[in-house]
Amino acid sequence: EEERAAIVHRVHQRLSAQKHEASQHPFNPAELPHEAQRPRSDNLPRMRREDFLGAGLVDTPLVQFAALEGYRFDTLPGADDPAYLGESVEVKLSAALRAKAEELGHDPVAIYHWVRNHVEWLPTWGAVQDAELTLSARRGNAMDIASLLISLLRASGIPARYVHGTIEVPEDAFRNWTGGFKHIEEAMNYAASGGIPITGMITGGRISHVRMEHIWVEAAVDFLPSRGAVMREADTWLPLDASYKQYEFLPGVDIGAINGINGGQLLQSLLDGADVDLAEGWVKNLDPSVLFQAQREADLNLMAELEGIDSPKVREIIGGKTILARDSPILPSGMPYKNVLVGVRYGSLPPALQPTISFALGNEAFGHQLVTSAYSWAELNNTKITLSFRPATEDDKRTLEGLVPEGGFSDLSQIPSSIPAYLINVIPELRVDGDLVLSGSPLSLGQELAFSFSVWDPLRGTMHYPNRVAAGSYLAIGVVGGSVSGRTLEVSETRLRATAEMVLNNDQGGAAGLNEDAFLGELFHAGLMSYFGQYNLFADIVAGTRGSRFLLANSAGTYGYVPSVNYFFGIPHSVSPGGVLMDLDRVAHVSSTDGGGRQAWTELNFQLGALASVLEHTVPEQMLVPVTGPGAGVSAVRALEQALSTGQRVYHITPLNQATALPNIHQNAATMSEIAAALEIGREVIVHTDPIVLSGWRGAGYVVFDPSSGAGAWKISGSANGGFLAGAGINVTIFGLLLSYKSMLAQVWGAKEIGVTLTSAANYLVAVNVLIGVTDISKNCRGPATRWVAMSYTAITLTFIGATGAIAVVTGPVGGFAAGALFGIASGYLRNSLTESPFCG
Repeated sequence: EEERAAIVHRVHQRLSAQKHEASQHPFNPAELPHEAQRPRSDNLPRMRREDFLGAGLVDTPLVQFAALEGYRFDTLPGADDPAYLGESVEVKLSAALRAKAEELGHDPVAIYHWVRNHVEWLPTWGAVQDAELTLSARRGNAMDIASLLISLLRASGIPARYVHGTIEVPEDAFRNWTGGFKHIEEAMNYAASGGIPITGMITGGRISHVRMEHIWVEAAVDFLPSRGAVMREADTWLPLDASYKQYEFLPGVDIGAINGINGGQLLQSLLDGADVDLAEGWVKNLDPSVLFQAQREADLNLMAELEGIDSPKVREIIGGKTILARDSPILPSGMPYKNVLVGVRYGSLPPALQPTISFALGNEAFGHQLVTSAYSWAELNNTKITLSFRPATEDDKRTLEGLVPEGGFSDLSQIPSSIPAYLINVIPELRVDGDLVLSGSPLSLGQELAFSFSVWDPLRGTMHYPNRVAAGSYLAIGVVGGSVSGRTLEVSETRLRATAEMVLNNDQGGAAGLNEDAFLGELFHAGLMSYFGQYNLFADIVAGTRGSRFLLANSAGTYGYVPSVNYFFGIPHSVSPGGVLMDLDRVAHVSSTDGGGRQAWTELNFQLGALASVLEHTVPEQMLVPVTGPGAGVSAVRALEQALSTGQRVYHITPLNQATALPNIHQNAATMSEIAAALEIGREVIVHTDPIVLSGWRGAGYVVFDPSSGAGAWKISGSANGGFLAGAGINVTIFGLLLSYKSMLAQVWGAKEIGVTLTSAANYLVAVNVLIGVTDISKNCRGPATRWVAMSYTAITLTFIGATGAIAVVTGPVGGFAAGALFGIASGYLRNSLTESPFCG
């Protein structure tokens, strides 16, 4: 018996060491995905031209003379350099830019004033948007706005260039320009967190002026005597700054005064029916109906208030700011502030001012060839990027095609339930806007590809984000910074509608020109843009209700289909329908509570993480799951809510109580290992005791966060910082599309479920485009959208209850759930209202 027991023990050890499930995504608890950027104390403005040159920032291009036709500028030194009329990564002469220049009459006076009066300045540093995105979003930092102004001037035949120098702004003007701050120190800290080199000038013991590095424009104009009103021959390199302006700030409705809810009483009502043990750090049996009732009352109160406003505008509800316009028939004769130093001039921005993102397929440590590709951020911002897998050889392709029923099929249930992974090799391909840019080494279907991206910016240097992707997945990669353009969603909506109509009409001719990118690429790219667009809008509203400020910084992540991989002695044996995974490795922002103190700032950052987590399950649901259909999204917030609804305890674990709390947590080994590693470096964790099951998904939702800053990772099992969508309908649909490489489209064309899915997504994007539209600089939307915005506003702002009527989330299991549950209520309102496709009246 002892010998047999020893043999069984050895066999058990051998089998336990084999791979049975997908690898845990790499996670470093010291670098949390949802974080607020902080300033660097040594990031000061340069005060000598030699400092620019020493940093490799030199004048470009060198003066070259060339004969150019049209408007004469050959007599102005340097103006006839072709670089000052050409394109670059940020300066575009696209059809949209040329059309705008023509609309403005190719008039430098009209061009300057239009950009100055219609484009909002964002206090960040680094070229993250090209001119076309800035034109569409009508917001950008100094480099982005300069790129737009230069593009419109060059499209009008007027030479223009960047100027990089140091300026000095009065403190009151700077506070207004940065976002209407009350405290100059907070305004400076906010801009410094965005990366701007900045310092304060002290007069009489207080900051009287702000000195900062800045980017503006010089244009070769006919300045004398008409100051640009008549353009015959260039005589002046005229400095123009369209990013500097002042604003009027509108407070919006006072949600705290209107909703009639006492925050302390609501929180107490929530706790009265619950079991709470603060000593051990857990809570269970919270009654969410208390929160739902509060939400309904607040919504009714707000609607009643709006009844008394004659045709209310969105701006009157949510508040915001309006640029104080300045119009003139001539160009300004000088800068609107003190010019301390002109450092260098550029025909195009240098690499030192261009944040970058690079991608890598494979990992030499795993024996795969490592291939990389790097881009400036402005090249990829809002652009469709996809990672997919194609059959490696013709034999692999024929094997894959042989799995589809002969003659095609009319019902997706005819798709095979699994694919033998060991029979098929595939090659990973990275595409940018449909163009192949990277191709990796062959892998067997289901084998894990080491895929990573690295982000560099002038403030923080390089940050690495490693991932492992199962071969056979189809992922969109989102690269966003500063703004999400409604135009991006318009394009995706148009393409999805066109593809859906081809499917529903059984247009065999149209199928010949399509591939999987037209199905999945547009779908998942639009989902990522929708996610960041909604997060940007609602986070701004959340911050605004607290008198705080928010800006979306450079962020990136993936969203798409991942198969379920079945292993046999550590080797992928087969793949079967999986689900839709959103994994956001970096969701960075800049925030300030304008004097509210460190605790208020920490709470704001924690709540922004809760909002981001909710969107990680609601965006896939909004796009892909019918209101009454199968399928449910999972995120950290949804999993915690589900655990509480089934009577589980939710623990708030700290380094102090981990010895008593950890034995009560029964999650898988990888999750427990991550939790232990986080606690070891002083992080805290919110987690439920046992795995939950939701629409076929099984696992845990948990939050790893920094108690000193509110930065966090809102995670689900598998270590994805995001959400998962499971459900038979969507799984089969997406799995069927994965089989639909170009040569196989005709075989799935008759499956109407595909067209229905795409039509549903297109309808959703119409509504989301309206949502993005209300962030436009005018915010003059009236009509049906007004009530929709008001309802969404109530749902979001109710997440902050306190003495003034707003909910203050406490860092702990009760506060963490309260934030998540209320954001969940908000997401329900949003999902229902999105189906109504509201438009501005």
